[in-house]
Amino acid sequence: MKFSLTILSAAFIAFSLSARAQTIENEMVLKPFFEKLTKNQVTQILFIGDSHIQADHLTGYLRKKFQDQYGNAGRGLVFPYQVANTNGAEDFSSASNQAWETFRLVHEQKLFPEIGVAGFVIGNQEESFLEISFKNPEDSFEKVVIYNNAQMNEGSFSLYNERQPLKDFVQKKTERLNHTASANQTFHEIVSKYNTTTTKLRAMNGEKILKPKEGAVYKVERNFLNYNPDFEQNIDEIGSYKFASSKTEIDFKKPQNVFLIKTNHPDGNTFYGFQFLKNVNKGVVFNTVGVNGATYSDFLKYPLQLQQLSKMKSDILIIALGTNEAFGKVEKEEFQKNVTDVISKFRNENPNLPVLLIGPPDNSPREGRTIEVISWIQESAGQNNVAFFNLFEATGGKGSFKKAQARKEASGDGVHYLKPGYEKQAEAIWKVIKKPAEN
Repeated sequence: MKFSLTILSAAFIAFSLSARAQTIENEMVLKPFFEKLTKNQVTQILFIGDSHIQADHLTGYLRKKFQDQYGNAGRGLVFPYQVANTNGAEDFSSASNQAWETFRLVHEQKLFPEIGVAGFVIGNQEESFLEISFKNPEDSFEKVVIYNNAQMNEGSFSLYNERQPLKDFVQKKTERLNHTASANQTFHEIVSKYNTTTTKLRAMNGEKILKPKEGAVYKVERNFLNYNPDFEQNIDEIGSYKFASSKTEIDFKKPQNVFLIKTNHPDGNTFYGFQFLKNVNKGVVFNTVGVNGATYSDFLKYPLQLQQLSKMKSDILIIALGTNEAFGKVEKEEFQKNVTDVISKFRNENPNLPVLLIGPPDNSPREGRTIEVISWIQESAGQNNVAFFNLFEATGGKGSFKKAQARKEASGDGVHYLKPGYEKQAEAIWKVIKKPAEN
């Protein structure tokens, strides 16, 4: 009898923990968001995170769920990741006829004093075409918000329709060179200068290039583009426009699936992101800001980014960070101050903004430290009167990463998941949001 009671007690505890893992703590603070979803209005979701988010497997799954249920009001915020030589969402592509200097907010660099809305920046000094093309016809748009450098204010640019993609007229070429590091030049400044990748330069030089020494010579691979100007015989001008300060809004007379801009500002072309919207009265805009390697403190580095994000009039802010802190040396007090500061920056613009913090999923190298960081996030949620969801527990808890690897749902690096793994995480988030939204 005692044995049975022990088994029953253990089963009850396990059930209680499982049930708690499948709920949002302090769910009531999200009530205004749930109410907005069911009204005949456009609802804006802002989801920010790290490398678990940049590839868009998790957020892409959630975007589809929300828009299938409540309507599609626009693809939302995007960045031309392919032009920036980094990974991004699969549902759109980007191309240019020119190379661009590019950085994300975690990089050490002195070339761009500001990084904006998407946590990235691209810039150059050339007359340039920039193309963003959506693969899904449902992601057509009638309005674009361009987040540009304020110095481009009043500068002219043109928009076009194309009969053949820009990428068909651009050939990527490479050449091997030697680079002599200048004083105080950073690793990422070298990467950007040659339009290459961090992986390539580390493979060519080893770890020594991470801290370049003045006068030292490093091997580099320069990527450049051969552009066929015949492309310009396959485009029709929509119109000529002028940039506004920091944010330029364009309305189209009919739906578009390709955004093609030509710009040649005398002070340089600098962009932070692009938001694509529909002219509808109801539906969801799902804006995503994923930055590889990001922490809460990184989202406090550039005032322009939080200024632009906080003015997007989001109906909910979802933050999924913490993995990179688990691999770092940050202590609890500093970490929780960063969490509070990020939330406060958004609430300065909207004091009643519903916020949901999501703890990071399991990983193999720093599992114990990740559990500790999750406890800090959970505590911070209570301190700031925001909601919290324990994704770690909801997706299997301790040891779940290795189980995901066995199911071929996680990568061999011990940290990142594959698309099926991220979609399972997204389904866990969707389930806990869907229930209160429907009620």
